Amino acid sequence: MFKSVFFKCFSVIAAVIAGGFLAMTLLQFLLTTRFLAAEKKDLLQENAQNIAHHIVISATNSYISEKGEVVYQMDLKTVSPFLRMLSDTVDAHILISDSRGRVLLSSDKQLADGGDAALLQSLLPRIEDGYYEVGTLDGLYENRRYTAAVPVLIDNRTLAYVFVSSPADSLTQTLYFNLRIYAVSVAGALLLSCLVLWFLTYRFARPLRQMAAATRCFAQGDFSARVTVKGKDEVAELADALNHMAVSLSSVETMQRSFIANVSHELKTPMTTIAGFLDGILDGTIPPEKQAQYMQIVSNEVKRLSRLVHSILNLSRIDSGEVKMNTVRFDLTDVVGTVLVSSEQRIEDKGLHITGMEECGKMEMFGDYDLMSQVLYNLLDNAIKFTNEGGDIDIRLHSGEGRIYVKIRNTGAGIPADEMPRIFQKFYKSDRSRSLDKNGMGLGLYIVKSIIRLHGGEVAVRSVEGEFTEFSFWVPAASIS
Repeated sequence: MFKSVFFKCFSVIAAVIAGGFLAMTLLQFLLTTRFLAAEKKDLLQENAQNIAHHIVISATNSYISEKGEVVYQMDLKTVSPFLRMLSDTVDAHILISDSRGRVLLSSDKQLADGGDAALLQSLLPRIEDGYYEVGTLDGLYENRRYTAAVPVLIDNRTLAYVFVSSPADSLTQTLYFNLRIYAVSVAGALLLSCLVLWFLTYRFARPLRQMAAATRCFAQGDFSARVTVKGKDEVAELADALNHMAVSLSSVETMQRSFIANVSHELKTPMTTIAGFLDGILDGTIPPEKQAQYMQIVSNEVKRLSRLVHSILNLSRIDSGEVKMNTVRFDLTDVVGTVLVSSEQRIEDKGLHITGMEECGKMEMFGDYDLMSQVLYNLLDNAIKFTNEGGDIDIRLHSGEGRIYVKIRNTGAGIPADEMPRIFQKFYKSDRSRSLDKNGMGLGLYIVKSIIRLHGGEVAVRSVEGEFTEFSFWVPAASIS
């Protein structure tokens, strides 16, 4: 069975609309039936009352019976034309009987010819207060009819009874006629609603299908697929987010490939060097008097491998959230000094000038000493690498508002403006740093940012090409107890 969102939405909404129209149709039929039936009843009763009133007016002749009672005589000749005219007008049979149920006058010739209608006698006791039924009038008629009956009263005595009857099928035909008109209207409205619903649902489901196709491409490693974004609704926002995710995934994949290539190269180069020199020592190719020199090279390459593995392990721990800080109280200025001492030889080799440290006082904070040492080592290592020969490195530390602020500025080529937003990304190396830093892996600044955030701080960078680069960060200062 087809289970797409389009099919589900269209089926459910179409069923709701169809159910609503069906309920409206049934309700309309019920209300129309009740209205027409009530209107028919009122019309028949009103006509019966009018006929009774006309009979009373025409009953002017009277005499005294043997019992001494006044007896009124009806003038049926006067009533008959009115009866026929009214019968044709309202499309109804009109019957007048005496007080014993005998038919005196009828617009239906068959009933008139019947003379006595004993069937009416059982109904007479129920007519005193008016009578209405939907039926055959106790078998008087062959088909169902709407019948209203009223007594003709003179001096509180019943002179006659008036029956007004209309075929039930006339009302049924009217109902069916109205129902057909309503059904055609409903069918047209339902068809139009379904067409509009089909169009809207298709438009709603189309970007979802595109997103599904795009995600399948992403799963296969193809991040070039894009979803067309139209409008500003939630679906458009989702499509836009998916496109941004594709760009991010493509960028991450590129960086990861570059990272793997760099790691492979960085591992291969020292291992090849180590293996070559060790083989040369073992097989005697390298003479004994030069073995110490080459063993020093092997030692440096091993240290290089150790630094590389250490960086990768730190990256893995940070990404997995497994870094646990060993929080102690320490002086951040002292950490800066320690890092500078460890890099003293490199600083002297490039003839760099270190300024600002003479003005830095004691800056105590709570944090992980080793991690903060790595932050300062990475930032100062970058500053030393990218400062021009004989250039300046300015280091400033100050505190305020419960924070310690650190700024490290170095002269040099600077960072291009278009590369600034990406320098803290994992695996990213600018084109300029690739030529100046052959051993870097593009992990240092990412690790710096991650460690600073672990301490509740923030890191930022400013740079002007050809002039300077400045990295700054702040961390919470130790509270005074």
